[in-house]
Amino acid sequence: MKRRFLLGGLLIVVLLVGMLAVACGEDEETTTTAAPATTAPASSDTTAAPAGSDTTAAPASSDTTAPATKEETLTLGVITSVTGVMAPGFKAIYDSVGPVKELLNSKGGVTVGDTHYTIDIVAYDDQSTTDGAMTAINKIIQDGVMYLYAPMFMPNNLAIAQLCEENKIIRMKSFGAGADEVNPDNPYMFFTNAGVENIEPFYDYAAGKYPDVKKVAIVAPDDPGGSTYVELVKATIASHGLEEVYFELYPIGTEDYYPILNKALAAQPDAIDVIYGIPPWTSAVINQSRELGFTGPIYAPCTAGDSNILKGMVKPEYLTDILSAAPDVYSDKMLPIVKELRALVEEQGTSWEMDSLHLLDVFTILVQAMEGAGSIDTEQIVAYIDSGKMASFDTIYGPGEWGSHPEVYGNNHCGKKPLLMSIFMDGNLDFEFVQ
Repeated sequence: MKRRFLLGGLLIVVLLVGMLAVACGEDEETTTTAAPATTAPASSDTTAAPAGSDTTAAPASSDTTAPATKEETLTLGVITSVTGVMAPGFKAIYDSVGPVKELLNSKGGVTVGDTHYTIDIVAYDDQSTTDGAMTAINKIIQDGVMYLYAPMFMPNNLAIAQLCEENKIIRMKSFGAGADEVNPDNPYMFFTNAGVENIEPFYDYAAGKYPDVKKVAIVAPDDPGGSTYVELVKATIASHGLEEVYFELYPIGTEDYYPILNKALAAQPDAIDVIYGIPPWTSAVINQSRELGFTGPIYAPCTAGDSNILKGMVKPEYLTDILSAAPDVYSDKMLPIVKELRALVEEQGTSWEMDSLHLLDVFTILVQAMEGAGSIDTEQIVAYIDSGKMASFDTIYGPGEWGSHPEVYGNNHCGKKPLLMSIFMDGNLDFEFVQ
């Protein structure tokens, strides 16, 4: 009898504990920080891929005293050109939305305190116009999205700047340069990979490869985003003891570069610096300068665009002595996380190119900032970065840090990364990281 009594008592205790656990569980709710919405064509919804791929560039996890007990959704936004004249350059950003979301969630999403956030990403088409960008940012504000991959096209980013700052929306973009975009008047704007950071190490590298270059001609796009590039290239040429023998900016959309190049070659340069551009621009400059008889090296210290696309646009016989600060996205030298992204992008049947990398790099860094700040509040995230506590971080290209050229930007909101060099010699493309 005594044994039966004890067993009966234990059974009652177990039942009571179970009932309390159920009651507690019913009180917990899952919330969403922003409703998914898009003005761009909807990307296919994907589920998170299983974790397990080792990478040095995976989002860092914050130290927590206890495992997350709440599950919520964190929505990140993207404004890019899905349609219009800039779409050929930037549609790949849109096409990477689904794969990037899948990959970030497979790496753990975001954990802050006792809350784990599953990442959602929504895209908005700016239609390659400032009016389209304004429509997109108003929709973002309406949807309550507080984190944004900003338009790569500088006029569109400038158009939305005031509304983003007023609403404390964090804007980040990759491979930027313009001091009109990043400055103390825009404390919520960041470049994760400042193209200007490439210029000096690029010229150091070029000097070792082409020690006989003494005179440089600059033929670069007349783009408001490039003025900061131009100033620093000019300063770097001078600091390396080289002579700038010609300088001219060509209008965006130029197809006939012969008049400019004839004047540039009349100055007898040893090298031509195109500074930066997308493949249709830079390939035309390369092809036409070679047709005019120029055989010296052609420099692109702030990237000539996607190296593999450029390779397809330059005539094979002219594809030599070309240096570009750009990754080869097909190279085995890229980090494992890039290879994972490539597999996801190609699996969905979209183009794999340099612009496919931008979202992953920016949002990887943003996740680290959130977890380091211990908050998803944009004011606290900015304060954390400004404090210097996030001096370094992981990028999909290797180690990075804030603080590129503070004398130019007036703050530490531009990131540094390893120099990525694509080198064309005798029709072949070689790629290397330059520390």
